[in-house]
Amino acid sequence: MKHIDSLAKKSPELGSAGQSIGNAIALICDAFERERKLFIAGNGGSMSDALHISGELLKSFAIERKGYEGYGEDVKGLQPGVPVWVLGNNPSLTSAVGNDLPEKGLGFAQELFAAGKRGDVLLGISTSGGAENVQRAFRVAKAMGIKTVSLTGTPGEPMSSLADVAIKTPGGDTAEIQEYHVRVYHAFCAEVEEQLFGEGGRLTGPYGTSFGLFDFSKIKTYSLSERENRTDLSRLVLPESIPPQKSKNPQIAHLAEQTNRARKRGLPVIVMMGAHLIKNGLSPLLIDLLERGCVSLVACNGACPIHDVELAFCGGTSESVPEALPQGKFGFANETAEIVNGSYLEAFKRNMGAGEALGAVLAGDVPLGEQSFPYREHSLLYAAYKRKIPVTVHATIGTDIVDQHPSADFEAKGRSCGIDFSIFAEKITHLEKGGVIIDIGGAVTQPEVLLKATSMAANVGKAPRGITTAVLDLFDVDLGDIDDEEKPGYYRRDIKSVVVRIPKAFGGRGLYIQGNQKDTFVALYSHLKYLMESETGA
Repeated sequence: MKHIDSLAKKSPELGSAGQSIGNAIALICDAFERERKLFIAGNGGSMSDALHISGELLKSFAIERKGYEGYGEDVKGLQPGVPVWVLGNNPSLTSAVGNDLPEKGLGFAQELFAAGKRGDVLLGISTSGGAENVQRAFRVAKAMGIKTVSLTGTPGEPMSSLADVAIKTPGGDTAEIQEYHVRVYHAFCAEVEEQLFGEGGRLTGPYGTSFGLFDFSKIKTYSLSERENRTDLSRLVLPESIPPQKSKNPQIAHLAEQTNRARKRGLPVIVMMGAHLIKNGLSPLLIDLLERGCVSLVACNGACPIHDVELAFCGGTSESVPEALPQGKFGFANETAEIVNGSYLEAFKRNMGAGEALGAVLAGDVPLGEQSFPYREHSLLYAAYKRKIPVTVHATIGTDIVDQHPSADFEAKGRSCGIDFSIFAEKITHLEKGGVIIDIGGAVTQPEVLLKATSMAANVGKAPRGITTAVLDLFDVDLGDIDDEEKPGYYRRDIKSVVVRIPKAFGGRGLYIQGNQKDTFVALYSHLKYLMESETGA
């Protein structure tokens, strides 16, 4: 960083702060690149410094900025800048906070709480490091996922200890410390400007795609009440209809025994699934296993929330693609998109995973317009949410019918499903002493998610040891083909990863149970029911 190196040469006494200044620059440049904001807080002269910094960053400072290309003639003559917000600069708000809130010194914290969001950065300036209102803002920032940088004198406590990055300058009194602060933030602003808007900078070059985009505003939707569903409440397989009994299939029997053993030992039992489990009316059986404490986490693809939400909303799901597609109606039920996409957006706003937000919407804990869910007792997402069992959604872009709607927010979908991936990966780290992973009809996405999460767990020294894995699917697969790229079996990701590679790598056992899930999953449920009820004498 040439400007920081230059600062060290001109002011050798600041050399010890060089690393911290560099870390702060990296943090703030990353935030700007992700379209986040820099908030700055300070009192008195430090507020003047805050305003000075904002002025250097909102327009050109030391160089002629290049910026993105392609905005058009309307911005001609303007200089590229970055979003900087000086806290305490609104007299109306400052006076209202002082008059209305019960404690003193909440002005910065209140403004940050209202305007900030995860990924932003807060720079707090104080010569002493003792500014209480800045400290309070730092604590609020931490709660919100906002990174903090302190610029103080030495030792600069307690702000320095509260900050993610602490810059401490020398100086015997307030005036001398402020003089050093000016040197630091001039170099800081020049370096940020160079990295973002200099030659080859991170915010230079083309802006916007040069290719045509689909106009989502032209999409026509219809009400879900107009659609005929292939699955309704009459097709649901209820727990009371399945008697407890042992399976004659040795693999199903072994899987049931290992699952029940994991339940009794408090080890994770993870169920991965495709949407056909819901479309086939089998979700009530999985809900019953949740209620019995037999499942620790459910991982699903992006189609599962669609069918689960529709079932909760109108008591039916699954349209006829051959009939709807020629009419341009496939996937265009309005309520489905409003609920699912709305839940993704709520998850994004609230820093929640997609599965948890969907459950909260179904439970009424997160309001979503005037939607109601009279059949939510049949919803897997609702049942898991009420029992605080995670359902993680691993969706992809463009594969789900809700992606076809104008309400689709791909940033929200990606963020909320990214949180779910982190939840899933964390659960995999709890398989060190064993556990069970069952994949029911998840042929591509779930096996790949599991493979990556398992690698992450191994990377941090928490690999799954001695686990039992199983895939329940229809396909006839020769397990001997798994390592031969010339054979079709090699490309069955579920078999290759879930049944063979993962258990083999960590001393476990993998099972492939072939058959229709209406038979195999029901048999597994029935055997588990037998084992659990035998223990209780039910």
